[in-house]
Amino acid sequence: MLTINAQTKMCLLLGNPVEHSLSPLLHNTAFKALGMNYVYLASRVENNRVGEAVAGIRALSAAGANVTSPHKEAVIPHLDSVSEEAEVIRSVNTIVNREGHLYGTTTDGAGFYHALKQSAPDYDISQPLLIFGAGGAARAIAYTMAGSGTKEILIVNRSIDRANDLAALINRKKGINNCSALSLGDPELPVKLKRFRLFIYTLPTDLDHLIALLCKSGITFNKSICYDLRYSPAMSAVLQQFKQLGGRTYNGLDMLLWQAIIAFEEITGKKAPVTEMQKAVKSKLSHI
Repeated sequence: MLTINAQTKMCLLLGNPVEHSLSPLLHNTAFKALGMNYVYLASRVENNRVGEAVAGIRALSAAGANVTSPHKEAVIPHLDSVSEEAEVIRSVNTIVNREGHLYGTTTDGAGFYHALKQSAPDYDISQPLLIFGAGGAARAIAYTMAGSGTKEILIVNRSIDRANDLAALINRKKGINNCSALSLGDPELPVKLKRFRLFIYTLPTDLDHLIALLCKSGITFNKSICYDLRYSPAMSAVLQQFKQLGGRTYNGLDMLLWQAIIAFEEITGKKAPVTEMQKAVKSKLSHI
């Protein structure tokens, strides 16, 4: 039973919406398991009040915060410093209050990498990677995977300009030339799909165009893996189509868990109780 008193340290989730988030469950489970006098609360923040919300972390002496959509980029100008990765990819999902100095970083890329190694330990990280989407999560994953030895990355997005920007960013910052971009409607996409061994879907909704393209392509994905960063539903329409074509499929639950684990350790300086956090989130999802 959580007891709130004058010594309780507060952690926050800043986003809009936040009501669906499992972050409070994950972090409060960790605090309870370690006997820490902390509480984690989800706070809905309107777009025009991001600066006030960040200032509130300092004013209230909160231990830190996590940041979710759509504020991962908007918080950056209001922080005192950010990690090199967060600055490059223009995305912060974790804020640490260091005695009034607000430091921002991102755990999305590392969270995905840990999830991949756990669920598919046999995967060769050097193999070609295709990412659907060019938002904050896509930028974090591309940055991490390029730095971990992936030899080729293709960014596929509805807006080719955003995809080109991300590809150029990764090539420039990682000193490589193997990250390229393609629009979702490009006629070359069905042919290029055959070359990739890892597919990461970072978009918030199922794209009918992509599902239809996969259905008509005649491609088999027997040696390929598809990750959909969404975790509800557990098997999205995109994953269903990949599975029907022979691919191994995973949703975003393990990434959610690992980015939270890393964020917890950044904010508290304590080693996270991984097993307890994993049990809590899986139990919750089994009842949804």
